[in-house]
Amino acid sequence: MKKYFVFILLLTTAFFTACTPETVIDETELPAKEAKRILILSEGFYGDNSASLAHYDFDKQVLTKDYFTSVNQRGLGDTANDAIRYGAKIYVVVNSSSTVEVIAANTGKSLKQIPMKTATNQAKQPRYAAAYGGKVYVTSHDDTVTRIDTTTLSIDGSVQVGADPEGICIANSNIYVANSGGMNFPNYDKTVSVIDLKSFTETKKIEVGLNPKRVYADKEGDVYVYSVGNYTTVPATFQKITPKGEVAAFDEVKNIMDFTLSGDKAFIYYKDYATSETVVSVFDCLNDKLLTGKLIADKSIAIPYSITVDPFNGDIYLTDAVEYVKILGNVYCYDKTGKRKFTLENPGYLPNRVLFLN
Repeated sequence: MKKYFVFILLLTTAFFTACTPETVIDETELPAKEAKRILILSEGFYGDNSASLAHYDFDKQVLTKDYFTSVNQRGLGDTANDAIRYGAKIYVVVNSSSTVEVIAANTGKSLKQIPMKTATNQAKQPRYAAAYGGKVYVTSHDDTVTRIDTTTLSIDGSVQVGADPEGICIANSNIYVANSGGMNFPNYDKTVSVIDLKSFTETKKIEVGLNPKRVYADKEGDVYVYSVGNYTTVPATFQKITPKGEVAAFDEVKNIMDFTLSGDKAFIYYKDYATSETVVSVFDCLNDKLLTGKLIADKSIAIPYSITVDPFNGDIYLTDAVEYVKILGNVYCYDKTGKRKFTLENPGYLPNRVLFLN
């Protein structure tokens, strides 16, 4: 749950959170061909078990709200933070219920609900997930990363990291974890933990901007980091960690609320409150430069909440939390030139993730 700031926004593409040790995207996360369907995860509001999963069929042009509930005759739980597709399964991270819901990608049927508890049976408060090599790795606010075996669907390891870990990605035979310290206001963390995949031990911490939230790796093994700052005197930052552990900052990226990676481009969004526009800009990760100031500038979106890019046709999906009150959100789709294609209305409360399926 986003307890510490309303406008901390989720990000991005679930299927780009895992890379091979050679930094190539793990292809088991992607559909075998162009997507025919999408799933829309909605976070829901804390305390009322309103997390949901909707389904949209491109051919039929039919949006099925409460898709998970209709298939399984129960809800997802309280506050769904993240979801990734890995192989034939979907893994949904449900923060306040402290579970990981494992779902068959082709049917939507629940395969297992994995409790995320500490050794003393306290809720771990899981946050985000990444996958590689038959394992799913989940950050939690008990300051750990938990490893789940995708065959047995059981937990087989845990490693301590920094305070209140958030985003997670895999590259260079390592796991990179953004340690936000977000629950320790005003004493935020400012590190990214590096975990060796083989030994599943933390090897070092790399200092980045204050309150890091999101990490994604490109195909060259560079890890891009969005840090929130402290919301007042310390601004948000956009940085890169090289495979050697060197950190570079990109001061030309002055406005950022969150981002995602697709190919070798970062898609960055923010809300321009002076113009009421939600703006998407594109950053070239190969040449480390901002390509465009405004690929998208849309006044329709009240509170941009996440961004996802279709890896096949380049379509861009922005979700809208509306007024962050109990009003159903929306999903807006744009083509790669930034032109609006269609809108999916009211899939759930606080839609925060789009997944692509065959």
